[in-house]
Amino acid sequence: MYASCGDLVTACRIFNEMACRDIISWNTIIMAYAIHGMGRSSIELFSEMKRRGVQPNDSTFVSLLSACSNSGLVNEGWAYYNSMKLDYGIEPKIEHYGCMLDLIGRTGNLDQALSFIEEMPLLPTARIWGSLLNASRNKGNIEIAELAAERILSIKHDNTGCYILLSNMYAEVGRWEKVEQIKSIMKKKGLEKTLPCSTVETNFRLHRFTNKERSHAESEMVYEVLDIISRKMGHSKCIHGATKFKPSELASKVANLPENHSIRLAICFGLISTKLGDPVLVKKNRRICEDCHVAAKKMSQITKREIIVGDPKVFHHFRDGHCSCGDYW
Repeated sequence: MYASCGDLVTACRIFNEMACRDIISWNTIIMAYAIHGMGRSSIELFSEMKRRGVQPNDSTFVSLLSACSNSGLVNEGWAYYNSMKLDYGIEPKIEHYGCMLDLIGRTGNLDQALSFIEEMPLLPTARIWGSLLNASRNKGNIEIAELAAERILSIKHDNTGCYILLSNMYAEVGRWEKVEQIKSIMKKKGLEKTLPCSTVETNFRLHRFTNKERSHAESEMVYEVLDIISRKMGHSKCIHGATKFKPSELASKVANLPENHSIRLAICFGLISTKLGDPVLVKKNRRICEDCHVAAKKMSQITKREIIVGDPKVFHHFRDGHCSCGDYW
């Protein structure tokens, strides 16, 4: 529970204080490090578990393969995947195949990923195709992304995230007719894009920020801090060709500038509302964008603070200009 809420330190302390550790507790702590992007620590715990005579089960390997995937430990992931059946007689389940596809996605070898799916003895789920879609996004391969999206939507007809990801890929290469087509489909289906928001908890109170948030009581101070940090990062808020837009369109463009994204506002609020030197913990309901990921690394370097950002898949630990995810998520 603590690890899932972003507090890995407390999760570790509770595990270390346990008088008796069964396979469930070992699997849980291995997964705790996995979702925090600390795969090496997960592997060390797995080795310690075996030294203590605890026999791994299929859930152990889900935790372990997740750790390898989240940390980019490709060779180690394949070794554990092969070891499941050879050394422990454990047949891979759909969860293991999903982890391996995430792992293959890190290599960018989409042909290998497709072959892996085709050779699976189990029927691919939306999660499996989602891994391929995510890998296609990272590689910028729209053709395979379309294939993966088609498979996902044949299983889950109202998968909003699938439509949004594909739309963003089309937008990146200027295929605006496809973007409009997806918007039209979503409108007919009554699907709406999830409003991106970020939250920070201080003094047992949850503070919520949306893009270009101005309603928070500390908004003025938050924007002052953001402006100072943005200038130190060398970021500009100008919009190219601003005179071409109508006032309503320009307002939308300004709100969607990375500098106004909820994650940066939440981080700045965390910086001014927590003790100097303490980590800043932020939760985001959607994947952190590439611009904000780069910015968070710089913010951690400028402020000399650890910044932890939890998205739906993994916790990013930003320290001294680096992220625990290795810039893949």
